[in-house]
Amino acid sequence: MADGQADRLRRLKQEERRRGNGRKSGWSVGAHRLSVTSGKGGVGKSNYALNTAIVLAGFGQKVLLIDADTNLANLDILLGVRPRYNLSDVFAGDRLMQDVIIQGPGGIDILPGSSGVLEMLELDDQVQRRLLESFAELEKEHDYLIIDTGAGLTQSIVSYVTSSHEVVMVTNPEPTAITDAYSMIKVATHRNPTLRVRLLVNMVSSIEEAAEVFDKLNLVVQNFLNIPIEFLGHLPTDACVAKSVMLQAPFVLKFPRCAAAVAIRMMARKLLQKRPHPPDEEDQTLLERIVRGNPE
Repeated sequence: MADGQADRLRRLKQEERRRGNGRKSGWSVGAHRLSVTSGKGGVGKSNYALNTAIVLAGFGQKVLLIDADTNLANLDILLGVRPRYNLSDVFAGDRLMQDVIIQGPGGIDILPGSSGVLEMLELDDQVQRRLLESFAELEKEHDYLIIDTGAGLTQSIVSYVTSSHEVVMVTNPEPTAITDAYSMIKVATHRNPTLRVRLLVNMVSSIEEAAEVFDKLNLVVQNFLNIPIEFLGHLPTDACVAKSVMLQAPFVLKFPRCAAAVAIRMMARKLLQKRPHPPDEEDQTLLERIVRGNPE
């Protein structure tokens, strides 16, 4: 992030405080931000994010699922949803944020994403302020923001991940997927040392196989990065998952007793045991964090 952009954002917040007669900024964060990402595509990241959002909503959480992949392509496949608008329409000033959000299954809200999130850095102060305030309202209205990112190490993906409170790194047992997961962990934790990293191992036959994958990755992370990562759990290879994709229905709703659905619920309970936000982040929304950039 250029110094000029950061200075401009500080001026916006100072002006907001003045309008609020000295109160703390109206952009205070309420939602817990959880990014779901992977170093390699095709590991089941979006399916996990969608089904986890539904389970957390079933546990009484108000959940906003943000599809941060290009043009909501994955959600189109998983739900048969083709939204009329996405974040790019908000950035262009054509639509309000509430016009873009759609109602998803299981009581979740869905915010169709756009590949052009970082384009807002070039917007004028008035448009940028409107976007920041709109996004702050979304965070106040929800308990969880689950951000389904694309796969890989693009600037946009890394910005989403490092602007979150924690990340679920999804991998499978393939060596390339594990190697790419390590690369993402390395980059993300360098830019945000307070980021909590949890590993989900997908498409395995047993907990023992998943634990072996975690042990391999954790050994490399400890040797070269010396940071903690946590084993969130695993999703077993389950025919119900493929069936649900064909039916365009989340498997936790269509097949609630299948092994994958049981595993999702167990992992969701772990996520509810979230740690407190770092003090310096409590007054920053996801979008504000992205605009500010992350510490190097």
